[in-house]
Amino acid sequence: MLFLKDKRKIIASRSLKEMEEILEDYPFIRVHHSHVVNINEVEKYIKGEGGYLIMSDGSSVNVSRSKKDLLLKKLSLR
Repeated sequence: MLFLKDKRKIIASRSLKEMEEILEDYPFIRVHHSHVVNINEVEKYIKGEGGYLIMSDGSSVNVSRSKKDLLLKKLSLR
């Protein structure tokens, strides 16, 4: 499921791995085994074991422990 900025949802028939590959030249990052996010739409990172993100639309997205360091590095570069 793709969640767009204008609140629309699109059902995609591709795997998350395929979507990650399609989006690799854009500011997207995989933050969990079930989530790829646009780094430009991240409003806030909330610390925790893995933590979670607050997105620009107010939604929250869990961050896995294994993806946390890469995410924090990317957030510091923007």
